[in-house]
This record gives sequence, structure tokens and C-alpha cells, in this order.
Amino acid sequence: MRANEVRPVVAFIPPSCCGAGHFRRVLRELGDLVDCRVVELPGHGRRYVEPFLVDAELAVRDVAERIGRPVDAVYGESLGAYLGLQVVATIDQAEPVLLFAASNSPPSTRVPVAFHDVSSIEAAVAEFGELGGQVSSEVLRDPVLAEHAFPLIRSDLYLSWSLLALVRDTVTAGDIQVVGGQGDTGLTGLESWQAHAKGRCEIVRLPGGHLLSLDNPAGVAGMILRVLAER
Repeated sequence: MRANEVRPVVAFIPPSCCGAGHFRRVLRELGDLVDCRVVELPGHGRRYVEPFLVDAELAVRDVAERIGRPVDAVYGESLGAYLGLQVVATIDQAEPVLLFAASNSPPSTRVPVAFHDVSSIEAAVAEFGELGGQVSSEVLRDPVLAEHAFPLIRSDLYLSWSLLALVRDTVTAGDIQVVGGQGDTGLTGLESWQAHAKGRCEIVRLPGGHLLSLDNPAGVAGMILRVLAER
């Protein structure tokens, strides 16, 4: 927490295919103890009419501009963890920004993925599964929902591949708090997040699955408050 003892500022970056509403219950748990800034990418949530971004550098620039300054920490979940890593590494301010990297394996341990065409929603969902992500099975069962969801899922998959290439060697000057759900079996090599931080890297596993902010909002909020109080 900054020396002037004002409320800490924490930015939140949602997972793939999600908008700001993903963090609704976490923000409710945090109340007025934290100045929360939730960002959304174009094509998501309230920005649904804007064109999707599939280029990682453009997405990072968009998120960084919307977060504003100053900021104490960035909480990114799943795809948001990689976006958050690049964002905190590029933010220019006196105090390094803490990264909460939630629900994702470190990019340095990932095998590079070549871009290829994804021609069906089934293929896109399968590719997301290979990356450790999740798409609700309801999307595949409902043809109307699948038709509308496919462009969003495909664009976020392309963005994931672009991000993976961008952040494999990214190192932030600050600390990284790695967060994973105890039931998230796709997480591997979490200790290798240290390769992305010049500061400390600590790991905590909370009850819940891949999308922790939905499964365990109280646990996520409590962890954020604890870590901020210890700084």
C-alpha cells in the first residue's frame, strides 16, 4: 500500500470472453476498502459494439490506457493474467506494480503456438481447452448462442496466441502473487512465474476451479486484502 495511506488502487482484467461483470461479486466483497478499476476489451461487456482486438500489443495498450495512473496492483484472471503481466511491465511509475496472476500457468513454460484458422466453434472451444481455458458447455448445446458466441471465442483465442508469443520473456520489476484454484487441474509449473518477476513471487491455492472470481469471490477478495496489507 502506498505511503500516503489512501485506498489502494487495483485494476481487474477479466478472462477470455468475459466483461466487467465477471468481477461483480469480488468487488462486492471488497466494498469500499479498495479503489477498483475493472477494464474490458473491445467487443466485450459494455464495449460489445467495438471491433475485437486479436493483436496482443494493441490489447495491452488499450488496457493500460483504461487503467490510468497511479495503480498499486493489477489482478488478471486466466487470459487476464498474461495481459496483466505485460501491462505491469510497461507501466511507468515510481513504485512497481504488483501483479495478481490468477488461473494461468506461467507463459515461459508454454509451448509456442502457431496461428491457424479456426473454422468452427467446436474447434475454438477445443483449442481453448488446450490452453487451460474454459467455455461453458451451454454454448455448444444452444445453436443460437453458439452462432453469436463464435466470433468472440475465436477472436479471444487468436488474442491468446498473440499474447503467449509476446509475454514468454516478459519480466516485471515488481512482485507477482500467483493465485490458483485447488480444483484447477490445468495449472502447471506455477513456481516458474518467478522467471517473470524481479521481485518476489509467491503462490497461493484457494478453494475453487479455473474461474476463481466466480467460484470463490470471498476467497479472492480476502487474498487481495491480505496481500495488500502486507506490503
